[in-house]
Amino acid sequence: MKSATSFLRDARLRQLLFWCAPALLAGAAIRLFLEIRMPYGYIQYDTADFLLTPYRLLSDHHYVIHSKKAFFTPTFFSIPFLLHIPALLVIPIVQHLMGLIEVILAGAIIRAWFPLWRWIIIPATLLIALSPWQLWYEQTLMGEANYVFFLVLVALLGALWAARPTWFRFAMLALALFCISGTRAEGKIMLLYGFALIPIAFWPRWKPILISFIALLVVYEAASLHGGGSHAFSLLYATLFEFTPDDIRSEPAAAPYLLPLRDATIRDGETNPTALVTVAKNINDTLEKYLREKRHLTSKLREPIAQIERRLCIEILTRRPLDVIVTPFVKFQMATDGWASGADFSAHFLYDKQFEAIRRLHDEVKVLSPGMTGSQMDEDGMIQFARTHYYPPGMRWFTDYETAWSASSIALRLPDRHAPQPRWAHDFISVIPDPENVIPGIPAYFLLAFAGMLAAMLIPGRNRLVQVAFLGAMLFTWYVATMVGVTNARFRFAYEPFCYMYAVAALVWAVAGIHWLIIGRKHPRPPRQPASPCTAS
Repeated sequence: MKSATSFLRDARLRQLLFWCAPALLAGAAIRLFLEIRMPYGYIQYDTADFLLTPYRLLSDHHYVIHSKKAFFTPTFFSIPFLLHIPALLVIPIVQHLMGLIEVILAGAIIRAWFPLWRWIIIPATLLIALSPWQLWYEQTLMGEANYVFFLVLVALLGALWAARPTWFRFAMLALALFCISGTRAEGKIMLLYGFALIPIAFWPRWKPILISFIALLVVYEAASLHGGGSHAFSLLYATLFEFTPDDIRSEPAAAPYLLPLRDATIRDGETNPTALVTVAKNINDTLEKYLREKRHLTSKLREPIAQIERRLCIEILTRRPLDVIVTPFVKFQMATDGWASGADFSAHFLYDKQFEAIRRLHDEVKVLSPGMTGSQMDEDGMIQFARTHYYPPGMRWFTDYETAWSASSIALRLPDRHAPQPRWAHDFISVIPDPENVIPGIPAYFLLAFAGMLAAMLIPGRNRLVQVAFLGAMLFTWYVATMVGVTNARFRFAYEPFCYMYAVAALVWAVAGIHWLIIGRKHPRPPRQPASPCTAS
């Protein structure tokens, strides 16, 4: 109790809370309003995959993770089911609270990392607290809200450990890295941040370097035990499918099966990495036919298909490296104008899409419904529950809010250009005119953010190496997620808080630099005199 009291009395914490207060008040107000208008969480199409874990725990007492999901979010979603608390009410509330804590964590990062942080912290934390994409994911039963929370937490804990490398702080960082590895498959890549910090914290003491390195390897292995991205190579090969060589070397017998499909895909205008799920399904069907006819396999085809796709991806990378390297940038640009949520809370989503998501649960609804709503019901009863407990007209304000936010964030961008073929992105909503026939220019705030990141990695300072480590790991994780995933603005969502931070920082630093060039050089400040012994405190 005494340590907690002293912690709350810490002058640095009080200062941090003071500067984060505008964002905390605004974020709490809009989250409270959202909860009042829509108290129940949104069931998205992928929610069924997460709810497999509580279903198996309740039905046969087995801990099972869906093959496409990592372990943390399904486990987290299971807790209210096991405690007999309505999950559709509790999960959004907890995620909203995590969102507010995230604001404080982001403020602490800004305070620790950025020169002129007092000018940066209020606008940056307000952008994070009020982002409609953040609000949408917090209200939805998906893993993105957990992922972005732990991403911000990992950034801060790494900085704290590098500043004072105690084993307790290292344990906290390792635990946070374990958690982020369990939120999304690409979360394991963020372990690179931990590995990069080890020499920063301990150099040249080789014993703690070796111990911490082994400890993070154990964290990686533990995080890889359950689930996480079994379809990654399927989507990656679908992204690179058009680059399949005529003379396939890694699986030459599959060429007569794959090359006609490749040519048809190119001919049908699907060379832009857009309709990835459809292309991936066609490839898997083709490889399944190949395995049945040539290898005479009849069952357990998933692993052989994954091995073939893995080898093909490696072959394409070695033979056409430049095409592979630029592909994520193309996919990123094709979704820069899209809503990171890919949805709103209109009737189309609260009714049509949510009913479709409920039907994915099938008979699992009978087991899950008491834990979701507090009442037992079948599939039809759950759909009727959604029809009566969600009110789309009351959420019209949120659609308008998303629209305004999107329009203002992409208003300043590089020139658009005409799309050579109709553009399509997964779960695509855009506010620009005729979006299907336009390749949007990169929004200015992304350019500012990347400029701010570059400046932070180049400007000398005590936290420069820490930022190099974190930004290198984060940008690489973002790059890989964009490469593997469908063309979708969702894959940038978790990294937007840092884009907000660095975009605001770039503006502040630019203004400060101009001010110095115009005024500071003409009227330099007199050098500070050291305090005399009689006045020094």
